Amino acid sequence: MNAAVTKCIWIRHAPSWRPNGHVPAHDPDIVPDAACANALAQMLPDDAHWQISPLRRCQQTAAQIEEILRQVGRPPPRKKTIEHEIIEQDLGRWAGAKLEDVWAELADAPRHNFSFQTPELTPPDGESFAAQYERISLFLRKFSDKISETEDTNPHIFFAHAHTIRAVIAYCLNLPLERALSIQIGNYSQTIFNFLPNQHAQHAGGQWQVEALNLPPLARPHKS
Repeated sequence: MNAAVTKCIWIRHAPSWRPNGHVPAHDPDIVPDAACANALAQMLPDDAHWQISPLRRCQQTAAQIEEILRQVGRPPPRKKTIEHEIIEQDLGRWAGAKLEDVWAELADAPRHNFSFQTPELTPPDGESFAAQYERISLFLRKFSDKISETEDTNPHIFFAHAHTIRAVIAYCLNLPLERALSIQIGNYSQTIFNFLPNQHAQHAGGQWQVEALNLPPLARPHKS
């Protein structure tokens, strides 16, 4: 791998609390899983810049991982920042609502096989996935320019959300948004891209190398 690349690790937060039959609330607490958190902590590099969504589920997940690192004598993050631009899609009035009520509103709307929304659908008082994608794209362009300018090769770890990570994948791989909504992103999973700065990206293949998509912290048993 090119020595100039910068490793970018996108982690989806721990499972979050929600009542059965409801859309997730905008800012719930996590339901921590100690085994997954411990396994994830062992996989993460030291000397990384942690960028964390301001929502509680990402803040609490990062705090859980940092405490595990402290307990085993690993160094703390090189730097931590709260990054508002990587916040989850705003579901507006649907956040925390009963699923049956949301489905009733969507009765005549276009459907997606793997999501209750299509990219262009905007929840009442909320944000479409397409709009979130534009927000994440702008963030990644600014991130790319900064890394290229500073030639920062330290790893960057992002504690973020499922739709945020789907938008990242769509941007890095130039996927249609309909396909991005078909990608599973598990709790505590890692999606890893290696970024090649502008001045080194002189040939074919783009600037984002895929290392892992939806990498679970624990091996899942095979079901025959």
